[in-house]
Amino acid sequence: MSGLEHIEDQLKKPLIRWAGGKRSIVPTLLSFLPEKYGCYFEPMLGGGALFFAISPNAAVIADINPELVNFYKVIKQKPQQFREAIKELRALKTTYKKFRKSSPSVSLERAVRFFYLIRLSWNGVYRVNRRGEFNVPFGARRPKTLITRESIVAASKALRGARLLCGDFEKTTDDVKAGDLVYLDPPYPKGAEANNGFNRYHPTKFILKDHKRLSTHAERLANKGAYVLITEAASEEILALYNNCFQVHFIESHSLIAADTEARGKVQEAIITSYSPKQPFKSTVSSDIAREAKCPGPLAR
Repeated sequence: MSGLEHIEDQLKKPLIRWAGGKRSIVPTLLSFLPEKYGCYFEPMLGGGALFFAISPNAAVIADINPELVNFYKVIKQKPQQFREAIKELRALKTTYKKFRKSSPSVSLERAVRFFYLIRLSWNGVYRVNRRGEFNVPFGARRPKTLITRESIVAASKALRGARLLCGDFEKTTDDVKAGDLVYLDPPYPKGAEANNGFNRYHPTKFILKDHKRLSTHAERLANKGAYVLITEAASEEILALYNNCFQVHFIESHSLIAADTEARGKVQEAIITSYSPKQPFKSTVSSDIAREAKCPGPLAR
């Protein structure tokens, strides 16, 4: 494989692991994309698995986590400086604890700290307390190489056409127009309890009222003529919020967050769209909740 081919291959991979990330179901999500769309919006970026898989020419990507957004900005604008800053670091518990206690103000130093912590944290989890302090213990992984030059270059290339924002999903999708694609991937509730679950990516939790706000906003975007794609927990309480404009399909995936590896079994997820997929999709999980979209989205106009 040539260097260029290797870099192109790296474009398909996110730079970081992220709790609730969609790396494992990217092939399925790709089959749900409309054949043509305008600007790509992803206001809850996290690990950005779908974004990096498609590497759109024009995108607005965002997250409410300022450290995550700063990290991507540094990778986009200063890939070489980031590489130089991190290449001498080793996977050590003492260094990890030092980084966890630190609070740098310079963007490059913040990006290095963020990446080092999430690369070596337990299960790759990013979690903060109510004061916004990172509080995940050191994990068991001790990789010889924290990150390769090729993956940094590839990610920087993928980010060239993207505008990076930090803020709430409503604010960061203000500029969505008819024909644009919006991918929404909110923190999932735990089981059927929409006010629980792993969602401590930010001092403010994402709870049921936020899911209600998200569904209302998604319907508003669909009514503007945007293609809206959502991944959600297969919870009746959550899916009941999407009863007007959306098709609901179900798939099985594997949970990767449980502390006990034996507990990381198959889980049900919902893929929700305001439009018909370009190829007929047969859900891998039967459910009475599955339905057709009723919103006048782009394909119905």
